[in-house]
Amino acid sequence: MTTTQTKSFITIKNKRFHYIWLRENCPSCRYAAPYQQLYDPNISDRPEKPIPLSIELNEETLTIDWDETPAHRSVFSVEWLLKNSYDPQPEVESDNNILWDRAKLEFKPPQTYNPQTTNSDVWMEQLFNLGFVVLENIAPEKLESFLESVGPIYNIYYGRIFALETKAKTKESIPSRDGCPLPPHNDLSYWGGHRLAQFLYCVENQNPGGESTLVDGFRVAQDFRQDYPQYFQVLLETPVQFWLVDHNHHYRFCNIASILECDSSGNLTTVRFSKRNCRPHLAFEELENFYQAYHAFFRYLKKSDYQYQFHLKSNNCLLFQNFRILHGRTAFDPELGNRKLKSGYVDWNFFVGRKNFR
Repeated sequence: MTTTQTKSFITIKNKRFHYIWLRENCPSCRYAAPYQQLYDPNISDRPEKPIPLSIELNEETLTIDWDETPAHRSVFSVEWLLKNSYDPQPEVESDNNILWDRAKLEFKPPQTYNPQTTNSDVWMEQLFNLGFVVLENIAPEKLESFLESVGPIYNIYYGRIFALETKAKTKESIPSRDGCPLPPHNDLSYWGGHRLAQFLYCVENQNPGGESTLVDGFRVAQDFRQDYPQYFQVLLETPVQFWLVDHNHHYRFCNIASILECDSSGNLTTVRFSKRNCRPHLAFEELENFYQAYHAFFRYLKKSDYQYQFHLKSNNCLLFQNFRILHGRTAFDPELGNRKLKSGYVDWNFFVGRKNFR
């Protein structure tokens, strides 16, 4: 195999590799499994610009002896080098978000998957693309182990898996809020750890009402940005407070963040909306303008054209991105049947890590 060498890099099959990068990625200086660097007490004594004393290249390996004391040899797999080449810089994999509204999903309904018979890569692709997926035929006793096969369940202050239950009752015993519709919202806006996957697992649903409602927050925000660019900027640039006070457990949570977040390229990364937890505390001159933008965005979220609704069946688990998908429910009459769900969260980083491992 031919190679080209300069003072700072070597070229292998038209791919350039700096010596400093090769020395930093020496296989014998890293743990094999997590690929983290081994602790080396002499690392500060190495030359700032590593210099090879000798280089030997064949079809399978690149061997470099470095000008160091004590002597050190690095042996690289050529296949690994080409796979991890940064020349040219590899493109960052996009999220491949498929933005949707009700009409799009009703025209082509999303598939429901059985995780016991479907490869996780398949249903996870829909979770990344659409922001949600419905998984069927998960027995109640298998729910926890299934979720933990991806990552640990988030332990929040009221538990890891908690019940959302409405039993059939007499009119006299029904609280006024039981069975009321829930408008689209994101959970845990009052916590800093908002980037989570949320699950809603149906233990029992004998009620004809109470349909699950999902809204693609990225799609709504995209349209809102086009129609009301000034209001979009207000929601993007104005940090507001999200509160929760729990008198029973003596907690007072407060998170200060904006309703919308974008990355450096202007792509949406987060929608953070909870009407019941948002308590803006702004300067007098800012408050009225903020509420105009805030209420305008809320009206968009409540438009039926954006809301995809369906009846979550027993032993089915709805899994969705809490930072993109807003969820709610339609109204129902608790007298007409039991409705019992379980809910909780898994850190989204575990889903990203699983996807990256493919």
